[in-house]
Amino acid sequence: MTKFDTQLISKLADQVMHHKKLYYAGHPEMSDVEYDKLEARLKKLSPRHPALSFVGSEVASSSKKVAHKEPMLSLAKTYDLAELERWIKDHPVVGMQKIDGNSLSIIYEDGELVLAKTRGNGREGEDVTDKIAWISDLIPNLPGKYNAEIRGELFCYESRFVRLVHEFIDLGLERPTSPRNIVAGLLGRKNHQHLARYFNFYAFELISDHKDLQFKFEIDKFSWLSKAGFSLPAPALLSSIEEAKSYLDEVKVVMDQDEIGLDGAVFSYNELNLHKELGNTAHHPRAKMSFKWQGETATSEIQEIIWSTSRLGIVTPVAVIDPVTLSGAKITNVTLHNAAHVKVYDLKPRDLIELVRSGEVIPKYLRTIKPGMGTSKFPKACPECGSRLQFDDVRLTCPNQESCPAQQSGTILNWIKCVGIDDLSEKRLGQMMDLGLVDSIPDLYRLTKDDLLKLPQTKEKMASKLFMNIESSKNVGLAQFLNGLGIAGTGLTSWEKLLKKFNNLKALQKASVEDLVEVDGFAEKSAEQIVAGLKRLAPVIDELFKVGLKPTVSTSLVTGGPLEGRQIVITGSLSEPRSFFEKMIRQAGGNPTSSVSKKTFAVVTSDVTSNSSKMKKARDLGVEIWGEDDLRSACDM
Repeated sequence: MTKFDTQLISKLADQVMHHKKLYYAGHPEMSDVEYDKLEARLKKLSPRHPALSFVGSEVASSSKKVAHKEPMLSLAKTYDLAELERWIKDHPVVGMQKIDGNSLSIIYEDGELVLAKTRGNGREGEDVTDKIAWISDLIPNLPGKYNAEIRGELFCYESRFVRLVHEFIDLGLERPTSPRNIVAGLLGRKNHQHLARYFNFYAFELISDHKDLQFKFEIDKFSWLSKAGFSLPAPALLSSIEEAKSYLDEVKVVMDQDEIGLDGAVFSYNELNLHKELGNTAHHPRAKMSFKWQGETATSEIQEIIWSTSRLGIVTPVAVIDPVTLSGAKITNVTLHNAAHVKVYDLKPRDLIELVRSGEVIPKYLRTIKPGMGTSKFPKACPECGSRLQFDDVRLTCPNQESCPAQQSGTILNWIKCVGIDDLSEKRLGQMMDLGLVDSIPDLYRLTKDDLLKLPQTKEKMASKLFMNIESSKNVGLAQFLNGLGIAGTGLTSWEKLLKKFNNLKALQKASVEDLVEVDGFAEKSAEQIVAGLKRLAPVIDELFKVGLKPTVSTSLVTGGPLEGRQIVITGSLSEPRSFFEKMIRQAGGNPTSSVSKKTFAVVTSDVTSNSSKMKKARDLGVEIWGEDDLRSACDM
């Protein structure tokens, strides 16, 4: 190693330590992407440098320090799907959202919360017990007199951050710079603890020596945490790399919605024996891996802010910037997320901003480097129909659902994309709407070939092709049909999951919010959106049937079999991973669910004498209780 290499390593290590301390103190001077590049450069030159194993920030000497019984380590990370695939191999893994917040350790003694501490430097953290009392989804008492440690992430939703900024200003405090930084900032304050009520906590780890809390599988930890009342970072048991890739697609959708700060996903081997066998490095556990999308950042100046109305009536801001190149693409537009984002960050023309592009998604605003003159401004009327806009503290919306051109065309374009009508472009749809041929989705199926010949530059051959493409879409799959309706908060995967439980459209239309929440992966908010959306669009659905639509249910969604339509709950540790039995149930036509209700057909357990809450509820409701052999016999009927 040359003298130059030694000097460079020393310089890089100093920079890594400097930026780590700033990051965990809530005052980063560079983006995550730029920091990752800096750390990777040091790792290449000196893989065992102690700066790489340093986690978090040293606790200020004036703070009360509390040691961690087990170190709070960082995570190994990759940007490469191939590397993730090699790491997963053939192991079932649990995927979870990687929340960009601040890690906390919550200590319970005899089931009562007695201490909360930050990660600090990984070995000892700062006592923040006085602040977490304000956080609504932190559980003060466990469902049992357990000594346990719960670890998780403290963060601030975008919508709550907007309200928090207003309160900061009202109190005469400095305007917060971002949801993540404000969490770290408030944890370090000695006053204004009540502002922590804007934060949320998602649990991701359970540590305890109690025999009742010893599990064979990671997913069972999450099941217990959920039953205890903790909010979770959307954990999912994944049996293959294909399922892991699908999960990453779902995470990317949530990232694009910008309501919660995510910077990737975390995967953990489901078999907890592997965690013990593999152990830890000085920096991270070997049984966990985080995945992030490689991103590039750049700076540019905002030239103007354009507001446009989406098919859901949300009026969204886009910054037109001086062109820059990111990931090989020329960037001229940057999403500014929503109206609240513009207001909170006071975004306006002539602001010099930093932007990022990760995972080939739309470039996003990161921060303002140098503000321009003046203040941000909102439009008062819909740019498409002129209707007076409504503001809910987060988004501007156009209430004119029936006749706003942007909402009409966006809804129809979404349908065209979802059901796969080839050659019917946005430009052609615009021509149809200008000629008064199409105002709604059902109007597409009233078009004749003569109508299509009226379109500019459309001759006999193209008119015939368009007509046949539209006609062929009448036999679309039911999941695609429902996805094409464009109900907020749903996608094709959502409808496929629902159709595994509700085998036809009528059953789905009759389902309540409570029925939908019983399906794994559906929160109350999305369930409410689906129920309301299906009710609102019932006339459109009826009209689509009248014009000849014949949606069919894929045979892959309804398996039939001896357990067809029956809900089965699995509880406790079994002889095989939970995914093995869930697959068995689905192949027999059943529906594995996570909670016991009056609709549950049977509960499967390895201990039929257990007094767990699920078992007690099953007995109270008269639900059958099966062992593994009972389930195998039922599936082989």
